[in-house]
Amino acid sequence: MLELLPRIKEILQWCGLGPAAFADEIGIARPVISHVVSARNKASLEVVQKILARFPEISPAWLMLGEGAMLKGLEPGSSKNLEVTSKPEPAKDSDEKPERKEKVQEIKSATSAPLIPNPSEEKQLVKVILFYSDGSFENFGNSL
Repeated sequence: MLELLPRIKEILQWCGLGPAAFADEIGIARPVISHVVSARNKASLEVVQKILARFPEISPAWLMLGEGAMLKGLEPGSSKNLEVTSKPEPAKDSDEKPERKEKVQEIKSATSAPLIPNPSEEKQLVKVILFYSDGSFENFGNSL
């Protein structure tokens, strides 16, 4: 089987998405696509299935084997005029995206609250750790 990487990069360019947005669009973890695009890992069957499920207009034979045209019904040299530069249709389940955005906002607000220091609280130094270039370290302070 030929490498999928050039075809996955072509899909990214075709849909006008970066690796992170593409991963969100097809429903996989962002590091998975990042590692595939950087050639650290090869695309798994799950990645291929998710791409084909989200973009049914992409030819499975083209994606997996490099045979034929990228889009179904568009053979090389055919007279059909299919606009390849346009963005694909949004997901069929339109309720899914707003819900996902709300969840992301909820997560952001929940995680950002504890990071803001309260100026009325008095800070006390608890522990200092010094790391040295030879891998050793020294620990100073109260051991809790």
